[in-house]
Amino acid sequence: MICRNRVGQNLLGAVMVGAVLMAAPLGAQGVVGEDGARPVSLREAIDLAARNSPSAVAARGLDRNASAARRQVLGSYVPNVNLSAGSGHTQGTTINNFNGQLTSLSGNPWSYNNGLSLNVELFDGGRRLSEARRIRATADVADVSAVSARFDASLQVKQQFYAALAARESAAAARAQLEQAEQQLKASTARVAAGVATKSDSLRSAILVGNARLAVLTAENDLRVANASLTRVAGSSTAITAAPDDTLDTPVALPTEAELAMLAGDGPAVRLATSNVAVARAAKRTQKSTYLPTLTMSYNYAFSQNSAGFVGRNLMLVGGSNASRQTMNFNIGYQLYNGLSRESQSVQADVALTNAEAQLRDAQLAARQNLTSFVRSLQNAQARVQVQLAAIAASEEDLRVQQQRYALGASTLLDLLTSQTQLNQARQALIQARLDGRIARAQLSSLVGREL
Repeated sequence: MICRNRVGQNLLGAVMVGAVLMAAPLGAQGVVGEDGARPVSLREAIDLAARNSPSAVAARGLDRNASAARRQVLGSYVPNVNLSAGSGHTQGTTINNFNGQLTSLSGNPWSYNNGLSLNVELFDGGRRLSEARRIRATADVADVSAVSARFDASLQVKQQFYAALAARESAAAARAQLEQAEQQLKASTARVAAGVATKSDSLRSAILVGNARLAVLTAENDLRVANASLTRVAGSSTAITAAPDDTLDTPVALPTEAELAMLAGDGPAVRLATSNVAVARAAKRTQKSTYLPTLTMSYNYAFSQNSAGFVGRNLMLVGGSNASRQTMNFNIGYQLYNGLSRESQSVQADVALTNAEAQLRDAQLAARQNLTSFVRSLQNAQARVQVQLAAIAASEEDLRVQQQRYALGASTLLDLLTSQTQLNQARQALIQARLDGRIARAQLSSLVGREL
């Protein structure tokens, strides 16, 4: 008899879990038809967020800016080149300095000129080298930011996706509760009509039916809200919802805690803080270059002529009957005093480096803290799932017995309602435990920077 009861409990538990999971897709299809939401898989929703979320778009913009800054640093080693050309027309009269009379201007009224100038900084105290290091570190920050943004968007999508699944499962459980309440109302009404029960029994059963209908409405509303949130975080232009075939979980073995600790120590948050430290150090080296002199070289060529037309063959030529000039200059400069501006910038760079190092230390400690929290939350949720599965099996068996006893008049309606309430609570606790486990696994994936 004991073995038979245990087998019956296990079968009841399996049937209940199957009913909750299988009823959810059917309910979801009804909601999808009403709201027009398109079912998507979790992977498709994550891909949508990776393309459309503001953080992902901003991260791609950082990468573009870093690439442009890298090209600018390389271009600073090439001389700046300026070309100029112009023409002028002069006519009228002028005062003769010898006799003070007005005389007409003579000669060709047209004049032409062109020029070329080159300027290059030969020595800048190591500023460009330091700036190149800073740009490379900034590019690393952009790369890590893109990874971090992708996992942050993935976490937000998973939270809303799993919330939709939980709402769908709650709706399935509420419909099962409603069905049981309606059957109980029929039985109570029949017993009252037969004179073996009081009117209070049928009234309580009617209240139970009303509560079950409210539970269904609440779960369906939660599903609509979760669908709207999922649509937003995924950046979809049309309403989307969690696909029914993604309702079932696929168990994946987690790495050991030691392996997770190593992954968390190199997670997106820690890597981003490390890259920010590298940027601050490079900026400090760049600031130190302001204490060194600079050496620049410049070359200029100028050509001018007066003629009826522009003589193209004389362009950029030296000599001839037209005026031309070439100059090459080397200049060295050193700023002895600038109102303590360099000293102030040095302090600011040092403070920025100290802050970046403190943030890195805090990111490493936060990674350890979150790892412990997420792992324990996941383990706790998995244990709660097993406990609630057993509780559902026991509650269903208890409800079956109470229904039989009530039909025979051996128990009161209060005992039956108590058993029904315990079953409903166990179902909701199972749904919440599964939701907590899913979210804890998603948080772990975001922490370590890989899908778990």
